[in-house]
Amino acid sequence: MPAPATDVLNADALPSEEALVRHWPADADRPEVSILCTTFNQAGYIRDAIEGFLRQKTDFCFEIIIHDDASTDGTAEIVDEYAQRYPRVIRAVLRHENQYQKGHRIMPLAAGFARAEYLALCEGDDFWCDEQKLARQYRAMQARPEIAISYHNVMRRGPDQEHLHIEAHDKRNHERVVHLDELLVHTGDYCPSPSLMLHRDVMERLPEWFYTTAPVGDFYLQVIAAWPAGALYLPDVMAVYRTQAQGSWSQQQRRLEDDQRHARHQDFMTRHAECMTHLSELLGASHTPAITLAMARRWYYASVEYLQAGRYRAFREAIAASMHLQAISAPQRLLFLLRRTPRLAARIMALRQWYQRCRSSSGT
Repeated sequence: MPAPATDVLNADALPSEEALVRHWPADADRPEVSILCTTFNQAGYIRDAIEGFLRQKTDFCFEIIIHDDASTDGTAEIVDEYAQRYPRVIRAVLRHENQYQKGHRIMPLAAGFARAEYLALCEGDDFWCDEQKLARQYRAMQARPEIAISYHNVMRRGPDQEHLHIEAHDKRNHERVVHLDELLVHTGDYCPSPSLMLHRDVMERLPEWFYTTAPVGDFYLQVIAAWPAGALYLPDVMAVYRTQAQGSWSQQQRRLEDDQRHARHQDFMTRHAECMTHLSELLGASHTPAITLAMARRWYYASVEYLQAGRYRAFREAIAASMHLQAISAPQRLLFLLRRTPRLAARIMALRQWYQRCRSSSGT
């Protein structure tokens, strides 16, 4: 599917650099917030991201660090265009060699160029849709100096639909401090990446295994940042988080041939299990139950994926690993009982999913 047309975030023209910095303190010698934008081959989206940054209205200084990882589709040229127009605000880091392919973590690399104590994260295929996002989140974190990470609600945009990350009627949808165990248990994109703001020192306390073993960095970064004081959640919808975007990691996964995807997923699970063991050692025994539950869930979800893909041996191994850790649900226990008859298990799971879709469409 071709990249969509650029979103019109605001009918007004972009502010000039002079207008953007007009309300900043004249004597400030460093920014209060560094916006970190990492991008690779996202020419169809990067303007939305940059213009969302430039529309922020603050009474404090901020800088925009855009790290392009040797794009080949014109993304770097677009980044440079904006950097030329806003030289006081935008710093373009344009790589000539792809750092991800060399095994480097891109966000910590980008953070190395930041000067501020607070870092606001946004990848190049997402964008901010509220001009008060930066100011509101920064002030909220200033009011809670013990909190090292915050996030907020977003609109999740897929190729066919949009929905809120946390619905307005959800009991979780109010300003609150989210306990570390809640983040651990959900293991996925519980804190959407374009909503994250964290203290700079979080980057300085990332352990060695984060760089050498972690299959993806977002989850572990969030957990380590939330230890020990938790994460601050704001219910305001202030960003759009694109799913299945052109060039995204999830899209790259889907493009792989079946054998490649399966091997990559198994490697992911092996490395994730190792990192969760490291997390347990780092965080202490009080968080071990949450980590155990998280891994039981992760192995269960993996078993369902393997079952649907016809990878029956991997399915049996994954569901056994899940049950060995902890019994978590009736479907998990059913799959474990049916692990020797995977075709029957697959038919039952398909019927269950069909029933759930019918209930959802009927609103019951």
